[in-house]
Amino acid sequence: MLAATYGGTNTPPLIGRWAFRDIVRSPNHDMFSFSTLVTSSTMASLGGSLPLWRSVAPRLAKDLFTCRQCLRNQGYAAKSVRQFSSPPSRQPSKIHSNLFTDKNRQFFTSSLKRSSAAPTVTEAIEEGAKSKSSFPKISDKAVAYWLLGSAASVFGIVVFGGLTRLTESGLSITEWRPVTGSLPPMNAEHWESEFAKYRASPEFQLLNPNMTLSEFKSIYYMEWIHRLWGRFVGMSFVLPAVYFVARKKVSTPMAWRLFGIAGLIGFQGFLGWWMVKSGLKDDLFAPGSHPRVSQYRLTAHLGAAFTCYVAMLWNGLAILRSHRLMADAAAGMEQLNALRDPKLALFRRSVAGIALLVFTTVVSGGLVAGLDAGLIYNEFPFMGNGLAPPSSELFDARYSRHEDRSDLWWRNMLENPSLVQLDHRILATTTFTVICALMAYTRGSPTMKRFLPAPARKGVHGVFAFACCQVALGISTLLYLVPTPLASAHQAGSLFLLTWVMILGSRVWHPTRTAKLLQMAVKARSQYPANVAASAVKRV
Repeated sequence: MLAATYGGTNTPPLIGRWAFRDIVRSPNHDMFSFSTLVTSSTMASLGGSLPLWRSVAPRLAKDLFTCRQCLRNQGYAAKSVRQFSSPPSRQPSKIHSNLFTDKNRQFFTSSLKRSSAAPTVTEAIEEGAKSKSSFPKISDKAVAYWLLGSAASVFGIVVFGGLTRLTESGLSITEWRPVTGSLPPMNAEHWESEFAKYRASPEFQLLNPNMTLSEFKSIYYMEWIHRLWGRFVGMSFVLPAVYFVARKKVSTPMAWRLFGIAGLIGFQGFLGWWMVKSGLKDDLFAPGSHPRVSQYRLTAHLGAAFTCYVAMLWNGLAILRSHRLMADAAAGMEQLNALRDPKLALFRRSVAGIALLVFTTVVSGGLVAGLDAGLIYNEFPFMGNGLAPPSSELFDARYSRHEDRSDLWWRNMLENPSLVQLDHRILATTTFTVICALMAYTRGSPTMKRFLPAPARKGVHGVFAFACCQVALGISTLLYLVPTPLASAHQAGSLFLLTWVMILGSRVWHPTRTAKLLQMAVKARSQYPANVAASAVKRV
């Protein structure tokens, strides 16, 4: 009878199969709902010969054996029963029968649409560059912004440190207390104690014997702020660096670079105290001595600060540039391929040479400041009766400390104020000449007009503008006998010029690591549509 009812087959009733499936999948089924579905199945099967009873039995069974709460919980199951349990004679049109086919077709089409879009940076790197390291391939943008902020802080402390030297405040604190020295004197007794230590120094006894306590407080605060700023630079770098590395926000090479910069900051603090200590020696009490710090240690302190600044600035710019290139892998590869053109090799080498020249000029400026060489030959472009002093003055035998005069050349170059100023003039003039030549080459060469990117051309203009300002500030500082505002602006100008040279270098440099990541991303993008299409076919 059942076989005749269901078209002469031994297949179990459809409603039984779908009801059991929905019962198993429903998390809220109970005995009432199970009885309802079983009864519905049974009555529907018995209603094969009675069409009226077959249509009424399921509804009657549900009303008799199921509570309202179960009806609400089993709404989805009842809906599934009504849609899929009716015999062929009761099934709807082809639209309902092909429901799953339409859904699969829509899924396949949407998958192909998604595959045509470019994959994101993360997808490209994950697909193209599976790495054993848990660190990312590209450092987070937050790391770049933090590095640039740290560079700005170093910029400020370098300028403020120059003001501290110009006001002769660097020797006002005669002790180095990295922890307990974070607070200034809090009462009159503490101020008297600090002032007594300063009165015992060579600078007070030979240069400032009439200084009062109020005058001492002004130079003390200058040095105290400088040291406190140095502590802030160290803490604001080390703590975020530990966080970014621990949270794996940086790539493996960047983690090592951060470790190196942190070590350089600590070494810079040591150099600062080592420099101050050179101005507190007892031999400075000798007649004819001038109480000041060693020009060698001052130059090392300044050079380390500039190195730290360049490292922060360059790495921050490199991270941002990598993100810009990886935003569109195809366009990024096209840009890097254009920069790889041999016709731009000379331009890149010229930018690197300018960066080295600017840094060397800054170091020579540290020697000028340490020897107060800007207070002689306050004229330009001449030095006395000619472009340079006589050779007997430039290579004075009094600066040699060996009987055979083997150290005559290098000691005069580093300790003779006349030769030190001449060296600084030569380096500054050479740097400015090379920058002007690069500007002329950029604007006049047809090759540069064709192959040099527009951002690089703007960078050249920026370098040229700051070089002109720096030359004007240097000459003005010399002519007006090194006034504090002009001298401080001249030091800040060197930082601005070096900053623009670094920006220009970041725009024309070819980063090998980023180029490899771009190749992986392009390869992953080319394979991505095929993989998605294959996955869609399998789902269908």
